[in-house]
Amino acid sequence: MTKVKAKLGNRGSGMLEFVDNTLKFYVEKGRFKKQSEIVREIPLADIEKATVEGKEFSVTWKGVADVFVIEKGESADAICEEINSALSVQAEVPKEEGRNQEYIELVSLVKGAWDVSDSMFDILMHLQGRINWKRQETTLNRSQETVANFPSQHANSAELDFTRLTSTIRARSPEEVAKEAYNILKSLNGYLNDLSKSNATLLKIHPNYDDVKQMVLTYYTLNDIVFGAIVGDKEIAEEKNELLEMLDELSKTMEYKIDIEAIKRGADSLGNEENKKSLVEESRAVFRQQFEDLLTK
Repeated sequence: MTKVKAKLGNRGSGMLEFVDNTLKFYVEKGRFKKQSEIVREIPLADIEKATVEGKEFSVTWKGVADVFVIEKGESADAICEEINSALSVQAEVPKEEGRNQEYIELVSLVKGAWDVSDSMFDILMHLQGRINWKRQETTLNRSQETVANFPSQHANSAELDFTRLTSTIRARSPEEVAKEAYNILKSLNGYLNDLSKSNATLLKIHPNYDDVKQMVLTYYTLNDIVFGAIVGDKEIAEEKNELLEMLDELSKTMEYKIDIEAIKRGADSLGNEENKKSLVEESRAVFRQQFEDLLTK
């Protein structure tokens, strides 16, 4: 742990220290200066770089640079070296160390959310033409089993209630079935959007919580395009462009190469082939294969 006297702009003079992977700057308050007030606290995970020029120690975090003037130049070098050393260790953490139980559960949640998305859109697609209600019940049961197999904390917290969907399928009510299937998808997306970033290590590897939200939302968009193609929606061209933009953003964010053209070809074929239903599973499989290495290696 390095602790040095420093000054931060108009925040005054105080002590700067790097402890527990956190850079802290605090000033002493009170008549006898016995009370310490932290005026800057920067976790290592937020630090982008640290540099020294003379007695000026600069740390860039979340796009903002704080410049501390340190009384002794060698002290500035010492704290900068300590932070850069910690940054190097953080960057070199093997993926296996970060891929703890929370990571394993997160991967399971991604795949489970994809399966629920498939099931709900299958129910919607199977409302077209003559309805096979037995098949609808089977699809519903499959989705309920998927949620039951979610990691325990997610199964208990997602609050995906299939009660109304079950009753509407049994009542043979197509309009209500469609409404409740969409409600399940809405509840799932709402739960994923509320996931918290509780693990600092997870933020440094992929997929993390933000990735999960985007991966599931992107897959939802693919399923919506598939559904639109099945029902003859003429307005899916715009949604295809949106899908490609989302995939491109995912590829950049995760620094993971996605064969966007392969997914595009699958989406385009849905609008061109007469036997569209036979291409549904293939389109989904092409999407999932793009992330298979990321999720399993």
